Amino acid sequence: MYAGAGLYSEARRSLREYAGNVSIRKVRLNQGGYTDDGIYFGVGKPLYYFQDEDGFYKDYLRASDRADAIEQVRDFYPTAKIRK
Repeated sequence: MYAGAGLYSEARRSLREYAGNVSIRKVRLNQGGYTDDGIYFGVGKPLYYFQDEDGFYKDYLRASDRADAIEQVRDFYPTAKIRK
């Protein structure tokens, strides 16, 4: 086990207990798989960005639609309020 494993599990536990708001938004990609900011994600399923209101955790995920994205975010934040 590496040194960061304990920190990761502590952070993961904090996310599971987080009860604030989490926002999810679909990220537009051009035909080449780049965002408007020029970040490359490639092509495939739609890309979504999510973050909690405290800025503690933010990330991107691939999902077939918004409902799928919400379900995936629930794995990180089971008690959070997902902003519609």
